[in-house]
Amino acid sequence: MNCNLKKLKSLLVLMLVLAFSISGCASRLTAAGPLVSRLENGKTSVGEVVNYKYSGSVRGNVGFLDKTPMCAKVIEKVRVAKKEPRGFSIILAEIVVFGLGFYDMTRTRAVVEDSKITVPLAKFESSETVLCGEKRPAANEDIVIFVRPAIVGGDKPKSYIRQASTDENGVIDFNKLFPGETRILNLNVWLASDESRAVSFQFKPGL
Repeated sequence: MNCNLKKLKSLLVLMLVLAFSISGCASRLTAAGPLVSRLENGKTSVGEVVNYKYSGSVRGNVGFLDKTPMCAKVIEKVRVAKKEPRGFSIILAEIVVFGLGFYDMTRTRAVVEDSKITVPLAKFESSETVLCGEKRPAANEDIVIFVRPAIVGGDKPKSYIRQASTDENGVIDFNKLFPGETRILNLNVWLASDESRAVSFQFKPGL
């Protein structure tokens, strides 16, 4: 019995010695390792206006065309150098066998963060755009309207094109543009300048 107890004590002492001998190995290996650098995207900012986002509404067959400026999203390219975490297999053994690996894991992460060096390189405009101003009337815009009359009684009328312009308040009076029209008209409005689609309206006679 005494012999078994001595063996057990010796085993416990050996385990404790082994635990403390490997404790902190991962953080020390990480600290001794080289810095590894890579290119990353840093902070973003707003560049110049590149186009406009168009929207609209209609009240009583009077259309209101608005536009909101869209700016290029500027991304800063940076070089980030930091230590690579090492020795996670040791940390796992510490946790499973001795339960001491959590401290080593925390220290390893701290070593990585403390070693981090960020060097700004350059800024460039991405293809992505972001809203960068207040919505305002799309004043004096030349527009092209693709007109699709509603189907009535199985008769499918032909679609046609109509050109127009908004006034200084971004307004289009469809009653003046389609005098005497008795059909419902589905209107797709395009900008004459670049043929980009702006917004859709619906004309309802009698409003």
